[in-house]
Formats: sequence, structure tokens, C-alpha cells
Amino acid sequence: MILHPARSLAESDISLFQKPLEAVLSENSPSTFHKVTEEDRFFTQSEELSQFLKKNYTHFVVIGVGGSSMGARAIAEMAVTDNLYFMDNVDSFEFSVIWSKVSKHINSTAFIIISKSGSTIEILWNYSQLEDLAQAQFEKSLIQQSFFISETTSNPLSDFARKHQRPLLEIPLKIGGRFSVLTPVGLVIAGLCGVNLSQLRKGASLALSDKSLIAQFCGLFQKSFAREENISLFWFYNSNYRWFGCWIQQLWAESLGKKNDRDGKAAAKFSTPVIAIGSSDQHSILQQVAHGPKDKFVCIFDFKSVQTSAYSVKNILFKEIDFMQGRPYGDLITSQSKATYEALKQNNVSCELFNVDDTDKDYSLGYLFMFFQLVVATLGEYNNINAFDQPGVALGKEISLKILKGQL
Repeated sequence: MILHPARSLAESDISLFQKPLEAVLSENSPSTFHKVTEEDRFFTQSEELSQFLKKNYTHFVVIGVGGSSMGARAIAEMAVTDNLYFMDNVDSFEFSVIWSKVSKHINSTAFIIISKSGSTIEILWNYSQLEDLAQAQFEKSLIQQSFFISETTSNPLSDFARKHQRPLLEIPLKIGGRFSVLTPVGLVIAGLCGVNLSQLRKGASLALSDKSLIAQFCGLFQKSFAREENISLFWFYNSNYRWFGCWIQQLWAESLGKKNDRDGKAAAKFSTPVIAIGSSDQHSILQQVAHGPKDKFVCIFDFKSVQTSAYSVKNILFKEIDFMQGRPYGDLITSQSKATYEALKQNNVSCELFNVDDTDKDYSLGYLFMFFQLVVATLGEYNNINAFDQPGVALGKEISLKILKGQL
């Protein structure tokens, strides 16, 4: 078991979410994200491409946004890489910083362009700008150093890849961007980062079989919604989970934040997802969480890898902390996560504590990606909403294009 609740969760919740979960896993489900572990080609093609890239290039730039970036970026953060850059915004300062770094290695840098629709303006613009700079400064094209991940139907990006006979890996039509981390979208980057894709796959498969915990987890949040707790706070006592938290934010917000349900009626109210990191945020938001409005449900996650850190101080410089003499570093952060949990309970803040066994980090990461996707999809199904569209995002894109074209 990867995810261990600190206390027993209500068994009665399981029956409520059995049918919604089975619907998510059924052949009639509108998304096939749960079937990725059955697709050998996703893993073999991603492994082959990542090995080719590592053999032939020293630096890598990933151009994507949202679901085409966040999951992959979470993987890269956990791997602690220093030769992999993400262009997932259209911020000119960030762009110039990345360009200044990779331009020093222009001949040994691979460019990985990821877009499900193949038409996302930020991605097409960033790639075009990179090509323009390469032509202007080095009189060379980046196309032969470019690799593409998109739907294989006709779209600007896939058509471009085919026109120039460049590798094109598939994002399946029935898997939306925020549910695509266990397709080549995340798997290629995982391979680049040295992640064992076989273990990642096994971890995801384990989550698919952990139906009881998924149902209980859904029950916790459904009760939180009923208590009108408007914020779900995911608190990770591991600094390498900041981008994983960002991935959850998108998965949760785009999937559950809907105006109408499938019948056109007003959708059930869901919470706003927020993330916090370890003791850093004990010194930033804990005061407000503990003493502010009781409108939050806090899920605290601690990690075995952090708890079992081998670091210890043999010679304490300050007598005020001499009780830490020779004690492992993990004792400190473990005490903090438990203390936060107990302090919140004493302040009548809804909260739960979970222990993550990440002894095998690749295995546990695959589990967590699949687990949270299943939880979000099941909550959507239970509340009769479409967890796989994002009409609010689409409207913003339409308005932005009209502004740029002078139509507004």
C-alpha cells in the first residue's frame, strides 16, 4: 500500500462511490485515461525516444502549457534535473532566461513540443520564437532537433511534424490534457529524468486496484463539500511535490469547477484547490488556516523518504536545540507534519493525515498520479458532472483570440 491514512476512514463511504467508480472504469466512460497501463506502445515508444534523446543531446526544452506541462514538470522536479527547461508561459523574461542558457548549447539541445489539440497559441508562438532566434543568431533551423507529442489527427502541430518527417508520439483522442501524464506527455520526460517507466506503470496499476481507498477518499471530500468547506488544501511535507501540487490544482479545478451538470442543471459546488509545502508554509499560512474561517479541508501528506533522512547534526551550535544532538533530520519534519495535524484538530479545522510510502519513488509516483485522477473523475461522476471538459477555459481562449485579432 502506498497511501496510508493515519486513522481509519469510514467504511460506509465505500458503497456510495462504488457505482460512480465503476462507471469511470467502464467501457462507456468518456475518457480512457484509466486504460493507459494496458497500452504497451505508450511505454515502449516513450522509452525509445527518451533513450535516443539522452544519447544524442545534452539539454532539453519542453514547450507545453497546462496539462501538456504540469505533470511532466512535476516528474522533473522530483528528479532534480539541471539540463531540462520548461516553457509553459508566454512571459518574455522567463523566455529570455531559458534562451540565454540553451543558446550556449544550441547544437546539443532537443526541443520537445507538446500540445493535445496541436493549436494552442502559447505553444505555437514559443516554438516559432525559438526558431526565429535560432535563424537570426545561428543561421540554423531547430526543426531537425524537434520532437512532437500531440493528437495524430490533423492539426497544426501534427501536420507540421509530418511535413518535416519528425517523430510524433500520440496523445489519445479520449484522454484530455490534464489526464495525460501517464501517456507520452509525461512518460518521455520521465524517461529523460531516469525514471523507471516499468515501475511507474506498476504503481499506476496498483492504484487502479485500490478501489476501497479511492471510495473512502472521495467520501472525505464529499462530506467536506456538504460542510460547505470551500477550500481543499493539499499540504505536502516534501519540497519536491510543489509542481505535483500544481498538477492537482489543474486536475481538480478544471475537472470539478463546472457551472452546470450533465442535465443542464446547476452543478454541485466543489472546493477551490490550494497547495502548501512543509514547514515553509507553517510559517506563511498556518495562522490563517488554524484561526481563520472554518471553510477548509486540509489533507496533510508526509513521506517515508523524508522521514528516514540519514542526515543528523553531530555538533549542535546552539544549546537551545541540543535535544536534536545526533538525531536524524527526518525526526524534525515528521514532528512538524504531525504537529500541524494535531494543532488543526484542536482548532476544529477539518483535516486528515496520510503517510506516503515512497521507498520506490517511481512506483509511488505512478500510483499517486493515477490515484488522484481516479478520485477526481469519481467525484465528478457521483455529482453528475462532466469531469473531462473545460468550457470556462475555452471561453477565455476565444476572447483572447478576438482581442489579438482586433475583434474586441
